[in-house]
Amino acid sequence: MNEKFRSVISHSSDDKVKVVYAWHGPRGPIWNTELPNVLSFASVSEGVGPYMESRHFWCDDLWQKLFSFQDEMYELTTAQSIEFDDMRPFVYPFSLAWRVPFESYFCGNSGILEFSHMPDWLVHLCIIGNGYILIDHSVEAFMSDRELDSMYSYFHHNHNIPMYKIMYLTGTINGEQVYDDWANRNNIPDDKDHRMKIIPYASSREIFSRFLECGDTDGNLAVEPHYDPNHVPEKLFLSWNRRFRTHRTLLALILEKYNLIERSVISFAKHDEERFTDTFIKLIHNMDKPIRPYGNGSIEFNSKEIERFNSRLPLVIDGEKDVNKMCEDFGFTADYYKQTLVSLVTETNFTLNECTLTEKSFKPLLHKHPFIILGVRGAVRGLRDLGFQTFGEFWDESYDETDDPGNRMVKIAEILKDIGTWDDNRIRDFRMRVKPILDHNYNLLKERGSVLIGNKIYNHITDNFEREEHHATCHQVRCFDR
Repeated sequence: MNEKFRSVISHSSDDKVKVVYAWHGPRGPIWNTELPNVLSFASVSEGVGPYMESRHFWCDDLWQKLFSFQDEMYELTTAQSIEFDDMRPFVYPFSLAWRVPFESYFCGNSGILEFSHMPDWLVHLCIIGNGYILIDHSVEAFMSDRELDSMYSYFHHNHNIPMYKIMYLTGTINGEQVYDDWANRNNIPDDKDHRMKIIPYASSREIFSRFLECGDTDGNLAVEPHYDPNHVPEKLFLSWNRRFRTHRTLLALILEKYNLIERSVISFAKHDEERFTDTFIKLIHNMDKPIRPYGNGSIEFNSKEIERFNSRLPLVIDGEKDVNKMCEDFGFTADYYKQTLVSLVTETNFTLNECTLTEKSFKPLLHKHPFIILGVRGAVRGLRDLGFQTFGEFWDESYDETDDPGNRMVKIAEILKDIGTWDDNRIRDFRMRVKPILDHNYNLLKERGSVLIGNKIYNHITDNFEREEHHATCHQVRCFDR
């Protein structure tokens, strides 16, 4: 613990960071992001939980998933218990809903602080005291220049809040690098007043960590997959694809070109479920001609291959339509992993700078399944940074560090072609040698990633703790400036 922090809190024997919510109920706090509505109150009432029954209603779960398990460091607190001149450190969390345009949260004088009616005295303490604002958008990877511009303008220019008081939980695994690149290109000074704290958080991991620890919402406990190294699966590849994405289309055509579709379990729609007029053929027509992986001439798809794949559509694996069940796969798809050798994980993005690891990347870990990730550069490295092991011993994982998306896709295609030549003996040898990696990943998935995130938040706050005399000086200076 920071010594300045220890010296102040020792008088009150209170070394916990306060996690502040304006509204509370019997089942926990109501999110700070907007004023409560009927559903918000119902979600924290005894025995009522619409947040578990409707994917059209969002509520905050930061306290439950992040802070409540670390009660030696954090304490749930009401906004009213924090005084105007309070020196105790606190964090005021905001959870962002992904369907709301990101920049609208950080717009002039009508952004999230105003819309949520964050108490003025708490904003005041974020400016001159030991208050911090936590922005949680860890389910997404919103870190484009435009999005970072809007956050900087809103907090720094519009509200005069020192930027280190803003902590951004983002699903962008390489978020610190993306942020530094943005700041350097925009000549943002490298100091506390100008740069916020970026905390990468693969929150989708928690879906499966909680399942392995507590079971599903119906009380069913997780069953560890039985892995038989001598078993030769019926198919080579498993790939789940719900929404149309260019890299998913290219993967499907690669499998078609190399006669691997019938050796795969793959889902692929004929019509986009969310925009029915969008079709596979329409997507193909909108692509540059000839059809190549992001213009890379090493592979070219002819009209026969395209039409042959189109004639197979729709390709359906399990027919599931509920998005929550698709994301929170608590073992009901286990048979498909047993039937296949390797998961082809088509992540959300392939060409952006922001690297994200969604639930798609963690499902194979739950099922003890080897995987190849079709994502942005560094996706596989992002898993290794979390402690998981990958498969460079068995195929060339340099694709993960390849900048050019066309080259990256071609390298992946070469791996798939090679796996397509494996005979039963090679497959058994692979399954025997890969088992320790799968066991390691499964066991590591049981650990809560939120513990590490909670530690990072706590350390950032305590390392920057302001003593009372410094607080008084800052107060005088800022009041004089005004």
